Amino acid sequence: MNMTFNQKDWDPLVDLLREEVQEYGGLYNLLDRQQNEIFNREPELVMQTNEDIELHMREMNVLRERREDQVKYMADSCSCDDSLSLTKMLLCFPEFIRPMLKALIDEVNGMVNRTRRKARQNYLLLSRTMEITQEALRMAEPDNFSKTYSRKGQVGMAGRMPATYKTFV
Repeated sequence: MNMTFNQKDWDPLVDLLREEVQEYGGLYNLLDRQQNEIFNREPELVMQTNEDIELHMREMNVLRERREDQVKYMADSCSCDDSLSLTKMLLCFPEFIRPMLKALIDEVNGMVNRTRRKARQNYLLLSRTMEITQEALRMAEPDNFSKTYSRKGQVGMAGRMPATYKTFV
């Protein structure tokens, strides 16, 4: 590391990090909305929100790639290894800008963790809802269902769907 970045170098990075924090906040809000829809038993809204989440995540991947490209560009410009993390590159920045960059990095990482937790909660809620539904169907017509296990040990349901439910599919 043989140089210190100037404001013109770090301004685009700061903008990308701020935008990334904002977008993770938006994703978290979508996941929170989906969780409320799961609790309120609104399957149509859950599915619509799921589509919104997938679209938002694709857009966020583009943003993350832009930020990673910016970091690689900056690493190249200061003769650093382009796989060096932004945290390790902080020494290339003037002392006064490091706390802000560190705070933005920490906030992005915190949002990633909170968002992953919320997504995992939603996944578990939806999985449990499916299990309960399958169990209710099995209890209603036990001759039509049998549990099977895949090679990976996952539980599956085999059997024909009751006529009552075929009309919905």
